[in-house]
Amino acid sequence: MFSRRFTDQTGAFTFAGVAPGTYHLLARQIGYTPLDTVLAVLADSAPVLRIALSHVAIQLPPVTVTGKTTCGTAGPVGAPELAAVFDQLLENARRFELLADSFPHRFRIERIFTTVDRQGRNEVSQVDTFERESSFRWPYRPGRIVGPPTGPLNNDRLVRLPSLSDFADSTFVDAHCFRLVGRDTLAGSTFIRVDFAPVAALRSTDVEGAAYLDPVTYQIRYTTVRLTRPERGIPGVAAMVATIHFSEIAPGILLHDHVRSVETFAWSHTPAERIEEQRLLGVHFLRALIHPQ
Repeated sequence: MFSRRFTDQTGAFTFAGVAPGTYHLLARQIGYTPLDTVLAVLADSAPVLRIALSHVAIQLPPVTVTGKTTCGTAGPVGAPELAAVFDQLLENARRFELLADSFPHRFRIERIFTTVDRQGRNEVSQVDTFERESSFRWPYRPGRIVGPPTGPLNNDRLVRLPSLSDFADSTFVDAHCFRLVGRDTLAGSTFIRVDFAPVAALRSTDVEGAAYLDPVTYQIRYTTVRLTRPERGIPGVAAMVATIHFSEIAPGILLHDHVRSVETFAWSHTPAERIEEQRLLGVHFLRALIHPQ
């Protein structure tokens, strides 16, 4: 049995009602080396432990490099720089999961759909808003990211884009290969980029892309995603690409605040593209948020 929790804004945390015994304590923070220790609790004692984590220092060359591709095995192994960066990606995912578990929330999103015809003319076809609970789950299954048809045309389907929590999901990790690209620029800023792609044995529609981490804090800022073999999952779709941006809604708390996906259609009697943009309008926490650090 184990218990997880955030610290408060001062970095303090408390476990109440702890019976005497020996406990395994693991303290983690994005951008810092975890502390893994054993703590003995004696009868009628209230131990106070001060934890000091050291900042992660990952040495990357100043130019773009290519790390070895590593597949499966619940995370990259063998390439130290790749493993170190992947550990920080994993910390981002774990923190996202802990937020959803500890502080359930509801977020409201605006969607704008735009069609682009064969002459390159844009037309906004639909604008709406929807709400979703943090408890919503669509578990990743290899090759099963495309939902059933939702409209009269077969290309009206829901597509499951990777969520941040997927990088802590062994099913997702084992189905993909990871490669450290190094430093790369996106939207005018420099990030640490890690690419991922389906393992060779996965022949159905899935996703490949990249995660972009802040080189100082190691917080995730963007993911870019492309469907692999889209024609096998969505008739008439030649390509689909998406960019997901993450920002802090409170200190240390990241959520995706903007998503832009572009579908390119192969059939001449359909629009050339359909663009969907999602914008985070607000977040309502069902429990009081303690602004974890």
